[in-house]
Amino acid sequence: MKRFSVVLTGMLILAVLSACSREEAKVSPPQSESAFDAGVLTVKEADLKKVRGQVLYVPIYSNLPRDDKRMFDVSAFIAIHNTDLDHRIRILKVLYFDNDGRLVKDFTPPNLSLAPLGATNFFIPQSDKSGTGANFLVEWVSETPVREPLIESVMINLETHRSFAFQSRGHVIRERR
Repeated sequence: MKRFSVVLTGMLILAVLSACSREEAKVSPPQSESAFDAGVLTVKEADLKKVRGQVLYVPIYSNLPRDDKRMFDVSAFIAIHNTDLDHRIRILKVLYFDNDGRLVKDFTPPNLSLAPLGATNFFIPQSDKSGTGANFLVEWVSETPVREPLIESVMINLETHRSFAFQSRGHVIRERR
């Protein structure tokens, strides 16, 4: 047994010494790029529709009916993604309405501009009681025709044993080409 512990101790010492003698690989932090060159992409310009502005209707389901005639409350947010690779878009309106079409809150930020591939979001807390027909109207514009932004809503509840999430996309109701 004594011989085994001597051998084991010797192996541990060798392992520690070999680990200490190896030179650590230096990992540099990722560099932040200030500009993206769309020319690095292999797939080039397609014949996709470009527009200069839209108004989108984005459904939000802040309260869902349950089988016991009560409402199940969820939190929600909308995310606005500028999908254009080259141009900014300006967000003009972000308006939140309840189930009866009444304005609940004007989320419109002053001078919000999304850079190419930039995004922003707006949150609705679980305590909100705007109903199953709640919605956002989002209006955006661009000085030049751009790819349509992606505007989605995500509803989530993280209660124990009842967690779920689902999403919905915005629907264009007005457009400027």
